[in-house]
Amino acid sequence: MKKLILLVFVLFLASTLSAQVKIDNDSYKFRIEFSKGWKSNSKVETDKKDVINYSFTKNNKFTAAIIAFRFPTQRNLDDFVYTLEKDFNLNIPEKTSSFTVVKGDVYEGKYADYKDNDNIERIFFYTTTKDSAGEYFCYMVRFIADAKYNVNDFNSDITIITNTFKILL
Repeated sequence: MKKLILLVFVLFLASTLSAQVKIDNDSYKFRIEFSKGWKSNSKVETDKKDVINYSFTKNNKFTAAIIAFRFPTQRNLDDFVYTLEKDFNLNIPEKTSSFTVVKGDVYEGKYADYKDNDNIERIFFYTTTKDSAGEYFCYMVRFIADAKYNVNDFNSDITIITNTFKILL
């Protein structure tokens, strides 16, 4: 009996440690998955239910955030990016690369790298081009790592995670 209890405990612990963090948000029309090692830290939504913010960490040296916005009209991607880059509360450092454009059936987006003395970042910006029941959505998916973090690991993790990001209109 002790062996059975120990086995169940070990299996539970192993499944918990290898579990992925999955966000499937029907209200803001997106889905994303984080590979094992990532931990969900917080989820905060405005009282008006028009913005939601998720934060995640990995090894206390790598963080991610997703901010999703709901609007009654379509937003211009460049205006959206400009507004967030200039928002003092987000404290986005200087951009170090040109934007790379990404397109989907129901969205347009782009991303760039940012850096300051302490951190490296990659930020993805998306805006929907089609509505969902009269609503449009914008997203910022932000990755921040310690400047000493292995760049190859940083890029690999980002690729794995962003490949799971889906806008579900």
